[in-house]
Amino acid sequence: MQSLQPTSQRESIFNNEVISRFELYNSLFLTLPFYKVKDTGTLLPLFIKSCEDGVKNHETPAKLIEDFFKKYTPNTDTQDIIDLLFRFIQYIERQVVLFDAVEDASFNKLNIADEQSSLRALFLKANDDKTLHEKVDQLIEDFSLRLVLTAHPTQFYPGSVLAIINDLTAAIKINDITTINQLLQQLGKTPFFNKKAPTPVDEALSLSWYLENVFYFAAANIQSGLNQLLSEYHIDPKKIIELGFWPGGDRDGNPNVHAETTLQVSKMLRQILFRCYYRDFRNIKRRITFRGVEDAMGLLQDVLYKNAFDSNLEPEDISEFLIENLNKIQDTLLKEHDGLFVDLVSNLTRKVELYRSHFASLDIRQDSRILRDVHAYCRQQKPINSLFAENYAELSEEEKIKALSFRNAKIIYADEQDSLTQDTLQTIMQIKEMQQSNGEMACHRFIISNCQQASDILQLIELFLWNGWEADDLTIDFVPLFETVNDLAGADEIMETLYNHPFYKKHLASRGGKQDIMLGFSDSTKDGGYLMANWSIFKAKVELTAVAEKHNIKLAFFDGRGGPPSRGGGKTHRFYASMGKEIANKNIQLTIQGQTISSQYGSIDSAAFNIEQLINAGISSGVKERHNVLLDKENYDTLEIMASDSYDSFLALRKHPLFLSYLETMSPLSLLSKITISSRPVK
Repeated sequence: MQSLQPTSQRESIFNNEVISRFELYNSLFLTLPFYKVKDTGTLLPLFIKSCEDGVKNHETPAKLIEDFFKKYTPNTDTQDIIDLLFRFIQYIERQVVLFDAVEDASFNKLNIADEQSSLRALFLKANDDKTLHEKVDQLIEDFSLRLVLTAHPTQFYPGSVLAIINDLTAAIKINDITTINQLLQQLGKTPFFNKKAPTPVDEALSLSWYLENVFYFAAANIQSGLNQLLSEYHIDPKKIIELGFWPGGDRDGNPNVHAETTLQVSKMLRQILFRCYYRDFRNIKRRITFRGVEDAMGLLQDVLYKNAFDSNLEPEDISEFLIENLNKIQDTLLKEHDGLFVDLVSNLTRKVELYRSHFASLDIRQDSRILRDVHAYCRQQKPINSLFAENYAELSEEEKIKALSFRNAKIIYADEQDSLTQDTLQTIMQIKEMQQSNGEMACHRFIISNCQQASDILQLIELFLWNGWEADDLTIDFVPLFETVNDLAGADEIMETLYNHPFYKKHLASRGGKQDIMLGFSDSTKDGGYLMANWSIFKAKVELTAVAEKHNIKLAFFDGRGGPPSRGGGKTHRFYASMGKEIANKNIQLTIQGQTISSQYGSIDSAAFNIEQLINAGISSGVKERHNVLLDKENYDTLEIMASDSYDSFLALRKHPLFLSYLETMSPLSLLSKITISSRPVK
C-alpha cells in the first residue's frame, strides 16, 4: 500500500482557508429566495455523481441525462428538463464566482513570498559584493516589464459581476455573513451574458475595469516598493512597469474595429485614469487643509475634475503640470508642516509618473496583407504614382526595397477607398492626434501581423510619411509579428535586412536603438502543432538575439503567450527565469488575456504578487552565475527530429479531407458564432 504523503503547508492552508470556507458559504445558495434554487442545489451533486458513473460506463450523453431524470425526477416533461439543465449551469456559474472570491480573499495567506528568492534577498547579497552590485544596478537600468491586456471570450465576467466579486472578497476577508448573503442574492439576480454581442468599445470598457480597480493600485504599489528598495541600496529609482492595451487597437481579423473605435478607446482610457487621479486627490484634499498650498490645490482640483468628467474638454498631456504642482505641495508639507500627509501626495505623484495621461499604451495591429493592399492603393494616387513602376507588385523583394523612396508627400485621394483602406489611413493620421492629446506613450506601436518580408515594415513606414508624418518626427515603433513556422524560420534574415537598411537604421537610432519583435505562441501552435511551434520560437529567439547583438540593437521580445499552457501560457515567471544568455531577456513583454487576467490579476493582491514575480524572474535571470547554455548537438538534433516528426503528423491531421467536417460535427464550432461573448467574428 502506498504511504500517504504529508500534507504541505500550502495545501493545508488551502483546505482551511478556501475549501472549508467555500463549502460554508456555498450552503447559503440553498437559502436564496429564487425560483427552485433549493431543488437545483440539491439535484446538482446527484447529477454530477450520475455523470461520473455514466462516463465510467461509456454511456452516451443522451442516455446519461435520460437515466438521471427517470431516477430522480420522474414524469418530467422535456421543457422542464431543459429548464433544470440551464439552472444547473447558472448555479455552477455562481459557485465559480464564489470560489474565485474565497480564493482571492485568502490570496496573501496562500502565497507567502520566499524571502530567499525575492529581490530584497538579491539586493542584500549585492550589498556585500561590489561586482554584483554594479551588475544589478545595470540590470535595473535596462530592465522593463510591459503587461498588455487583450480581450478574449474566456474572460466572460461582465463589469457588474466583477464588482460583486470585489465586494464579496472584501466581505469574506472579515467574515461578514450578512453582506455575503446579500451579495449572493445580488449575484443570483445578475445576468452573466449580454443579450447582444459586445462591440469592441464594450470589450475595452469591460477590460478597463481591471485597469481602474486592480492595476492602478497594484502596479503603483510594486513600483513604490521597488523605489524604496533601490533607495536603500543607493540605486536611482527607475520606472520599470508599463501597461499596454489591445481592445480598440487590434483590428487583425476583426472588421468591427474602426478608426473611430480606436479614438473612443484612447479617450476612454484617459478619462478613466483621471477619474482615478481625482478620487485620490479628493482623499488628499480631505487631509491637507493647511495654509501655503491653496493655489496648487486649487489648480489641481480644477484640472483633475475637468479631465475626469468634462467630455467636451480638448485633451492634452498634462502629466508634467500635475507632477510640478504635486511636488510644490510636497515641498511645502516638508518645509512648513513637518511632512504631515506627504505620503498621500507622493503616492499620487508616483501614479502620475507611472501612468502619465494615457494609463495604458494602445497598440495598433493589422495584417501585412491588408497593409500591402493599402500601399498598392496609395501607389495609384497622385503624386505618388509617378514614383513607382507599374510592375512594382511583381518585383523581387530586393527590387521592391530599392524602389522605396521614403519621401514625404500629401496624397490626393481620387479613387474611392474600401473600408479597410480607409480605416488604415485614418488610423495612421489619428495616432498623431492621440499622441498630442495623451502623450507619445498613448499610442506608439504598430504591430504587423503575419509579417513575411522586410518590405512589409518598410512599406508601412511609407504609408506614415504619405499621411501627415515627418521622417524626423516619426514617433512610432514598428513591431513585426512572426507567427507561422516558415515566418519564424526566416525572421532573422528579415531583421538583418532592416538593420542594414539606411532609413530604418536611422529611424531605430531615433527610437533609442530599441527594436520590439512579437512572437505569436497561439497562431504558431495552430500552424505547426505544439512542439514544432515552441521549438521554432526558441530557435527564432536565439537567431534574432544574435542578429540584434551584431548590430548593437536593444531587442525586446513581445510574447503573445495567450492563456492555456498549450498556447504558451503556464507558469510565466518560470518561463522568463529560465532564459539563457543566448536569448534577450532584459525587457519582458507579454499579453495577458481571458482567464489569465481574472485568475492571476483579478485582485490587487494577486496582481501585485504576479507582477513582482515577473520582475524577480527578469532581474534574477540576468545575474545568474551559471546561465543556461545552448543545447549540445545531440540534444539539439534530437529535438529537431522530434519537432519535424510531430509537424508531419500535425499537418497530416490538419490537411485530412475529413478534418474540418469532423470539427464542425464533433465540436461546438457551429454554436460559437451564436453566443454573444465577443466582438470578433468566429472564423
